[in-house]
Amino acid sequence: MQIKNILIPIELFHIQADLYINNKDLPFVIMTHGLGGDKSCALDLYIQAYLEQGYNICCFDHRGFGKSSGKYKNLVDKNSQLKDWKAVIQYIKDEFNLTEKDLILWGYSFSGGHVLTLASEQNYRAVIANFPHVDGLASLCKYPIQYLLPATFLALTDMCYRVFGKAKNMSVVAKNRFAVLSGKDCYDGYYSLIPENQHWDNQVPARIVLTIPFYRPIAISHKIQTPTLIVGAKQDSLIPISRTRKTAQKSGHIEYFEEECGHFDLFHQPFMNRIQSQHFRFLQQLR
Repeated sequence: MQIKNILIPIELFHIQADLYINNKDLPFVIMTHGLGGDKSCALDLYIQAYLEQGYNICCFDHRGFGKSSGKYKNLVDKNSQLKDWKAVIQYIKDEFNLTEKDLILWGYSFSGGHVLTLASEQNYRAVIANFPHVDGLASLCKYPIQYLLPATFLALTDMCYRVFGKAKNMSVVAKNRFAVLSGKDCYDGYYSLIPENQHWDNQVPARIVLTIPFYRPIAISHKIQTPTLIVGAKQDSLIPISRTRKTAQKSGHIEYFEEECGHFDLFHQPFMNRIQSQHFRFLQQLR
């Protein structure tokens, strides 16, 4: 197996990605983390599993995360992140002389919403969306009501800072739940993904609070024609499971699987082994 650390140019910045070239006869799996995460946050557990199945992998960080450069550090913006995805996809296609039919898009949480969005625009070999962000308005209903106004004020402040090229940050998770991700299990859940003795920058520009309610992949999922597996978490504290189920019903090309677990249990046993088995069963039937 060959491992390459590469930089993919995009606008004035670059996306840092790791390539694992395992078997040129099998597709490339392109993956990235969810809101606030980077490649170091437990993605290696899935990278290793896919490598053992013989797949090639491209794992990247969005602009501003990890070793990827960007105008703002840790900016979560669905439009710019979708552009990141498209830049990585184009790079892999050009570098290895591939088409979309050679690519499997893999996302989790917020990036799960991205891969569903991309699948609504173009046909790929397959898409796997794990506990995906599907309906920002529905997720907003789960936000602690006492924090709605303070979070909105912080986000508006950040929008003002943006005029001057600056950012006002907000915690991704917090013990008191005043954070972008406010579920009861989010603080312990997110920190369970961070490697021991590694610093994780637990903050993002607060403007995401204003834009995330309007990001609704559920509204375009009926356009998906790519073979797609959506994995839902029945005890998800961030994404109403009813909306995940509804999204999966929108297209006959979507297969749905559900686990009795929480939003961060994708990376914990016994759920991880069962979910990985579902991934490989789904992909095997496409070979």
